[in-house]
Amino acid sequence: MTSSNPLSALLPDFGIKQFSAIDLDGRDPGFDTANFAAGVALCPKSLEDIKSIVAWCAKTKTPVVTQGGRTGLAGGTASALGQLVVMMEHMNTIRNIDAGSGVAIVDAGVTLTQLEDAVSSFDLTVGIDLAARGTCTIGGMVATNAGGGEAFRNGMTRQRVLGLEVVLPDGTVMSDLKKVIKANEGYDLKQIFIGSEGTLGIITGVVLKLEKAIGNRKTVLASTKNADDALCYFKRLHAMFGENLLSAEIMWKDYFVTICQELEFEGRFGNLQGETYFIADVAVPQDDDRLLEVLGESLEVGEISDAVIAKNEQERNDIWRVREESFLIDKAYPGGCWFDISIPLSELDSFVKESTSRVRAIDPALKVFVMGHLGDGNLHYTIAKDEPVDHLYSDIATALYTGLSAIGGSFSAEHGIGTEKRSSMSKFVDPTKLSLMHAIKATIDPMNIMNPGKVLPPK
Repeated sequence: MTSSNPLSALLPDFGIKQFSAIDLDGRDPGFDTANFAAGVALCPKSLEDIKSIVAWCAKTKTPVVTQGGRTGLAGGTASALGQLVVMMEHMNTIRNIDAGSGVAIVDAGVTLTQLEDAVSSFDLTVGIDLAARGTCTIGGMVATNAGGGEAFRNGMTRQRVLGLEVVLPDGTVMSDLKKVIKANEGYDLKQIFIGSEGTLGIITGVVLKLEKAIGNRKTVLASTKNADDALCYFKRLHAMFGENLLSAEIMWKDYFVTICQELEFEGRFGNLQGETYFIADVAVPQDDDRLLEVLGESLEVGEISDAVIAKNEQERNDIWRVREESFLIDKAYPGGCWFDISIPLSELDSFVKESTSRVRAIDPALKVFVMGHLGDGNLHYTIAKDEPVDHLYSDIATALYTGLSAIGGSFSAEHGIGTEKRSSMSKFVDPTKLSLMHAIKATIDPMNIMNPGKVLPPK
């Protein structure tokens, strides 16, 4: 086996699949080309495999970068020469589905779609949904505390996890695979690993709380004059349908129009006109007319200007493609900058207007594309123009994040910190909180071999 990483010549024979730089050239690195920069990777198949790998890495002080579906957008799985990539794709066994308790125990490499398909036969659902559902792994979702479109009703991944199994930096295992909600046994240590992005250990097993499967659903796309009106419409839907309001997504005009152009969807949804566009999924029987009732009320008071209800699955898929195929923005305007922030719902409209003004003050030619999860205030920004602007990332970030802390928002909603947002950690995270994070890292991983250079900024 040849590799550009000299580490490959030193690896012992673990008896598991190994990839050299040559092998990796034929594989998809995901969203970050640096994911395979280490040039050497191992694909363990069992907990014992991972224990052996990590124990050897601890002995030799070899840095470890764990990778799931490689769908992260913040550089959290980027690697470098001298490091060892551990791919979790062969750790893909669904260990147990306890339908009576509404709980699943899975290996970390199980994909979201794989688990969703498995639990659906028990009339259950995972309760989390992401656009990368076919590729993202449960372990990766836990490591990044993934959110998605159902977070406003079911919580983020953190709220779905009942128990974890983690290989620690010395090769020992913390096994806490609880299947119950109530377990007051001192510090809730699993929470330290949720959102840690592989910097404290390798998550190998996960216990997830499941939800009752969704029955028939209707999808509506509505246009509104602004985000405040969209929020009023959302509240009206929530009051009517409660937990049966499954999704609530918002798109600003520039995003909606550009994606429709890229999909060749002009005119696909009639003559909808607005500054913002709202998608909602509701779980109701086909003969339930309450959605039409709410639409009528909202039209009467001027909360929405027009709306389309999907008549079949094709129309429903078309509506959701506009929301989920966000990377078409990058196709149209390569070299843009992506951001992922949370804003209190009452501040949505004013913050987007003010932040857009601040960004365009840097360069009037900058285009600001905004969409996100209206139910929880999580917005995704893409800033771009006809030529690459990634060299302006720091300036754009400063303009975008201005005032966020003061209104109680967050500069990182659901995509994690990785390498991209480490400098923002120094600027926007409470110093005492940051000091505690450093102390936890130093205690659990004193040799700094677990995904070094990620999440925490230098002291």
